[in-house]
Parts: sequence; C-alpha cells; structure tokens
Amino acid sequence: MKHIIKTISTPNPTISLPLNVLEKLLISDRDSITISIGTMKESVTLLHHDDRQQCIYLSNEIYNKFFLPDFIDVYEIAFDNETLIIGPVIGLLIRGKIDELTKQRIKIYKNYLIDYKHLNGLILLFTSDGIDVKNKRINGYAFNPKEHEWKEGIFPFPSVVFLRKPIKEVIRKKLTGLIGNKFFNSHVFNKWEMWEWLSDHEQIRKYLPETVLGENIENVQRLIDAHQETFIKPKAGMQGSGIFQLSKVGQEYNLNYRIKDKNIITVLDNWQAVENYLKSEISLKNYIVQQRIPLLTKDNRVMDVRVIVGKNHNGDWIVPGMVTKFGEIDSIVSNISSGGSAQKVWKSLCDIFQNDFKKAFKKYMEIEKLAITCCKVLESKGLHLGYIGIDIGMDENHNLWLIEINNRSPDMTIALDAEDYQLYYKIKSAPLHYAKWLSGLGGERQGGL
Repeated sequence: MKHIIKTISTPNPTISLPLNVLEKLLISDRDSITISIGTMKESVTLLHHDDRQQCIYLSNEIYNKFFLPDFIDVYEIAFDNETLIIGPVIGLLIRGKIDELTKQRIKIYKNYLIDYKHLNGLILLFTSDGIDVKNKRINGYAFNPKEHEWKEGIFPFPSVVFLRKPIKEVIRKKLTGLIGNKFFNSHVFNKWEMWEWLSDHEQIRKYLPETVLGENIENVQRLIDAHQETFIKPKAGMQGSGIFQLSKVGQEYNLNYRIKDKNIITVLDNWQAVENYLKSEISLKNYIVQQRIPLLTKDNRVMDVRVIVGKNHNGDWIVPGMVTKFGEIDSIVSNISSGGSAQKVWKSLCDIFQNDFKKAFKKYMEIEKLAITCCKVLESKGLHLGYIGIDIGMDENHNLWLIEINNRSPDMTIALDAEDYQLYYKIKSAPLHYAKWLSGLGGERQGGL
C-alpha cells in the first residue's frame, strides 16, 4: 500500500500513522517506535490519526534529519525486527566521480525505472566518492518521478545497493559496514573460477567442456590430441574478444582468430611451432584452453543461447527470457558485437526441432533448469548475484553445453537485438524489484503495507 509523507510541527520527534495501519501492523498499543529510512534510524513518539488518506505525518525535525527530498512523497512501510521500515531506499553505485556526472551521462539509468509505479520510494544514483559513512548519507542523485529526471542532492544512504561497476576492497568494506550483505552483483569471477566451481557439481559437470589452464602447455597438448579442436580463451575476456581456435589437421595445426572484423588463419607445421607461437604471442597465464564443441550452425553461422537469469520480487531465481545469438558467417564466436545477430529463442528451437513443439518446449525447460542450477551453485560459493547472463550452446546431437557466464555487466540490449521489447523492459526493471524485496518491502513478506 502506498503512503504519502507529510510534515507536521511537534515539540518532539514524532511519527503519526492511520489507526487502521497500526492495527494491521500489530503496534497500536505502542507509544514509541524506531523508524528506519535507508540505513538511518531514529526513535520517535508514535501517534495515530483517523484521516481517510493513507498519510504518514513526520515531524519537521525527523523529516529534515533523514534528508528526504520534497519531490517524493509516496513510500511503503513494513514492520520487522522491532523497526518500522519506510522505503524503499535503493541505490545504484555507478562508475566515475560525482563531479563528472552530467544529465546526459546519467539519463540511461532511467531505463531501470520503467516500472517505478510498482517500486515507489527513493531511488538513488551515486559514485564511490559520494559515500559519507560517518553520517550515513550520500551525495548523488535521486529520481524525481514527477519530472522523470534525476535531481542532485544529499540523501539517506540506501538500505540496498545494485552495483553497476566493479568495486575495490575498500568500497566493499564500506558497504558491508553500512548494509551488511545487501549489495549485489559485486563479485567478478573469471572463466577458470567458473569452471572450477561448477565442475564440482554433479548435475552440471556433464554440461562443461573439458578445460585446462593455458600455462600448463603439457595439458594443452594432451587436450588437443584428445579432441583435435580447442578454443583458447582469455580468463577474463568479454564479448568474444581475444579468442583463438586451435585445430589439429594431420601433422599440422591451424590457428583461427579475428583481427579488425576479419577471420585470420595461421598454419603451424608441428607442435613445437604451436608451442613457440603461443608462448611468444599470447600471455598463456591469462588464458584457458577448452575442448571445442561442434555447436549447431545456421547458414554457416555458429549459434548459442543467452539465458537471462535474475532474482524476482520474492528473491527467487527465475528466467524471464532467452535470446538466440548467431555469429557472423564463418566466425568462431556468436557475439553480436563481433558482427552477429539475435532471434527470439522459441523461433530458433522450433526451427531446430522442425516445429515439434513438444521437443522444443522440453529443450527450453532443460536450458532453464541448467541456468538456474548454475546460479544456485554460484550463490552457494558466497556470491551475491541479482542478475546474470548465461551462454548455453547446443551440439549437433542436441546436447547442451555451458559456454560462459557473464556477471560483470550482462548486456540487456540483446533483447532489443532480437526485437523482444517486452523482455527488454522486463529484465531492465527486475534488479530494482529484487532490491525492493531485499530492503524488507514488496514480494510476499508479511507485515508490509
């Protein structure tokens, strides 16, 4: 239920709520209460009123102490752990410094607020240098829903933070001290770490290509002798950049890669030539080598599926949608940034299974189950994630293979590349609905109004 905040003049710090609200929250017999807005808390006198409007009256002293902006007056409340929560107060920690932010630069973040009417409260943008730990507030921007603009100012530090940038340990410590573990998408892991974590899980292991570290050249040779074709990938690479395909053809070896949107093939006479080339041209300690999976292709374009996985407004993992990616003709990667394209996944599955809709649906559900299982395993490793992208391929026998997990900055515009606008706006707004749930409001939590 939405509540409008208004101010009143009182001699003491005071909050006044409708009597029916107090009764629903089971606090009508109290004469004082602790209120929480963001990370700031204050003990106040509790009063009630009989106004028909769902108004919260805050004394001027408290209103000003919490640094609440006058252009936002609609909030939600919940009673939890002997505290009345007023919010939500959600922050997005973004790149840069506060004095570098311009209206043009920050306007893109308004896309997260396409569904603001179901969020309510205070949505903030801030940078690392805008954090005031001592006073539990930020110097940043708040979303003004009336003007659909960001307004600069000083605001209460949020109770939940959605990270839109990698953070250093010093910032992680500040956030932990202020809000505990209520900040998400903070952990960045590489391909080797992903493989080590997931290969320990029995249900996932069969979906993983055999993988070795590039610096162990003996294991690299063993891998290519066993599979004839391999991929050499940077541990921390993104968008298909820096990937090589190493193939054994008779006694020779072919090395395929892309430079300036062109496919290049280097032929090496023997394994010693391969070893010399790799050691001189590639920093192998930063690479992994994987068994190449013969993924399905369409018109000589390799294809795989980007599965979009996120936490919903009840804190549960869900798959709001999937998109099929097609690489450029004869390219070794399917990335759209490397000249590829995209399509709604249901169309692709129906094509693959020749309109056998039952088989297509079963495969869709298998992909979904694999993606959610991966997320749960990563979560069990101590990672707090709210939204990630998982690339899953399918071979010529319709077996699934886990290709990559992008948790650093999953590209939501891939849905637009597939002309799935509904999916785009759904996934764009989802992280803040999860953040609202984390704040103690929304979802199926009891005691919220």
